[in-house]
Amino acid sequence: MHYYFFDHVDVPKENINILNGLAEDLEAECANYEAKIASYGGIDLFLGGIGVDGHIAFNEPGTSLASRTGLRKLTRDTRIVNSRFFDNDPEKVPAYALCTGVATVMDAKEVLIEISGHNKARAMAHVVEGAVSQMWTCSCLQMHENAIIACDESACDELKVGTYKYYLDIEKDERL
Repeated sequence: MHYYFFDHVDVPKENINILNGLAEDLEAECANYEAKIASYGGIDLFLGGIGVDGHIAFNEPGTSLASRTGLRKLTRDTRIVNSRFFDNDPEKVPAYALCTGVATVMDAKEVLIEISGHNKARAMAHVVEGAVSQMWTCSCLQMHENAIIACDESACDELKVGTYKYYLDIEKDERL
């Protein structure tokens, strides 16, 4: 996160809160993270992305939509996609990750999710058009009153034509 994001933006160090996956007691780390969020009055803006399988914040398909921050087993697909950070070797990608829970994300005042590329088009269709389901944890965003999805055209490749045109129409003044 530091290399790809925080080193490039003006955010004071004391405002950066990232789970420590190397903590000695992972359960305590997750509980402390949730307590820290509560001590600040919640998350103002949750910024994230989704996986090709529609997971949000590494909450893989099947994760409860009521989940809180905790340890999650990563799917083989997620490990393959993230192998680019581990010498392109999926076996070097940890099998588990500490994850902000789906309900924790949903408690944020605003959620901004970036979705780009054709490989995320199926997940995008589930976010926008599908039923809310723990098999597509990103679908929970339909129930958030202040969720924003920033996407490119390729991510829209599997949306129904009517849906795609609807969003183009309501956003046309924003693009000018």
